[in-house]
Amino acid sequence: MMHTVYKTTNIKNGKFYIGKHSSEDPNDEYLGSGKALQRAIKKYGAGNFKKEVLYCYENEIDAY
Repeated sequence: MMHTVYKTTNIKNGKFYIGKHSSEDPNDEYLGSGKALQRAIKKYGAGNFKKEVLYCYENEIDAY
């Protein structure tokens, strides 16, 4: 399992969200779970967001 720190950017307005996600595939389609981010995804559509993996860690404590 990989623990990643990622940045999800709204390509329409430049706003971004930084988060941590644990997954077998660091490049999965997960964009984030924050309430404001979820509202923005609903408003603009998932296709208008870009996720960048900033860091990968082997343990969750280091990711935090």
